[in-house]
Amino acid sequence: MKIREKLLKTKSLLDTVFLHDPIYTESILASFASRSHICLLGFRGSGKSHVMECLVRMIDKSCTAIQQGYLSAELEDVFARPDIPALMKGEEKVVWKDMVTARVKAFDEIQRLGVGALSAMFRLMTTGTVMYLDQEAGVEEFWIIATANPTEVGEDELNIRLPEPLWDRFGAVLWVPIAPLKYQMRINGKVEEMKKTLPVIWKEEDLLELWRTVEKIEIPENVEYAITLINRIIGFCKYAQNYDASSLTEMQKRELCSKCNESYLCSRIARPASVRAKLALSRLARGFAFLRGSKKVDVIDVLKAFPLVYWKRIKLMDEDQISNRLRALRELGELLITEIRETKEAIDLANDLKRKFDSIKYDRLNNWVNSKAWLIEVKEDLDDYYERFADQLRAKMKNADAKTKAKIYILARLKLPPYMADEFKAPSSVEIELNPKNLAKLAKIDPRLFRVAKKRKETGEKSIRIYGEYALKWLTME
Repeated sequence: MKIREKLLKTKSLLDTVFLHDPIYTESILASFASRSHICLLGFRGSGKSHVMECLVRMIDKSCTAIQQGYLSAELEDVFARPDIPALMKGEEKVVWKDMVTARVKAFDEIQRLGVGALSAMFRLMTTGTVMYLDQEAGVEEFWIIATANPTEVGEDELNIRLPEPLWDRFGAVLWVPIAPLKYQMRINGKVEEMKKTLPVIWKEEDLLELWRTVEKIEIPENVEYAITLINRIIGFCKYAQNYDASSLTEMQKRELCSKCNESYLCSRIARPASVRAKLALSRLARGFAFLRGSKKVDVIDVLKAFPLVYWKRIKLMDEDQISNRLRALRELGELLITEIRETKEAIDLANDLKRKFDSIKYDRLNNWVNSKAWLIEVKEDLDDYYERFADQLRAKMKNADAKTKAKIYILARLKLPPYMADEFKAPSSVEIELNPKNLAKLAKIDPRLFRVAKKRKETGEKSIRIYGEYALKWLTME
């Protein structure tokens, strides 16, 4: 059975035991296929633990480890413990638990794990290894699926609030609501019986083949650029250092946005995401592309991945008024893609202006910058390009002869704004001997100039001085 067929069979079986809208199994399997660590959020009884267990059952036990969260579960209970007999002999050895070496690591109710276990989990998701007694262990390619019930954090002392840096290590976060009535009507004891009979589909070699195949899925340049812009627009603030909104407190961001143009999409974001979000969006989009049978990522895959990647990574300005966060994030993703498509002209203008300066196009780009704040970075990148190009010309001007200086000036006028090109003005006149060879060259520059030079030669003049454009063209002719 081919790898994608295995994934589709897994989906088909999941749909029989996890009765819910298809988006939830699709999102989990896109995460699984792309090796995007995922955390399933939801209230008690939403089925998040159930779907996790069902998926893990279809993976060979030698590749999996499951940990139930409880507050006293510390590092030694989850990841590693000292080898007591060895310690009694004076040897410091570690007994690594399956959770360290398993390819698929499942954590249920992580808000109930102890602080030490969570710290080890954070390191595992950051470096891929666990450290214990100055010894390190891990496996290079693995996938984490976890569940959490954030509604319980404030209800009892058996839960702890998960830190933001830990959320930032998850490639996807998915809220699993309680199933709609049409699905609840079909939930009965048979589902649990079917869960017990789920077949093993995935062995270790299958997992590795799946992950390596999905990792190679192509992201076209235009889609990669859109992914980059999505994260940058979300994290943009024209008042912040380097336009980086993450350098502001949430209070500062709200204050600045209240004084700014509310039509800017960045004004919808109270807390932006880190750069990890861009990498996570690319990875998960590959998973959605593979799931639908494509060898290339499309914008539709990016839009499907967007809510999962940014669920815990950003905070919206009107967060407290949002009753359907999934819909709000989907709408934000659509607006971002729409804006990126609308501003394609501005991006194209900047690229055109790098090839050849045009004052009309430059003015049009400035108009775009006035309507979309984040485009100022595109404009500044263009201006930086001009300065770098001018530096290259300045280096060439040193010890250059008249002919070379003329060539540099012509190139400067072609590529740079007038105020910068003027710096490279070349000699504006040149004396030319009137002989047949030079007359032929003057004819190539301008027939009228040739006729004037010819008449002067016929009257006995030995040379002619030409100026301005004529002089520049003469100097640059081979």
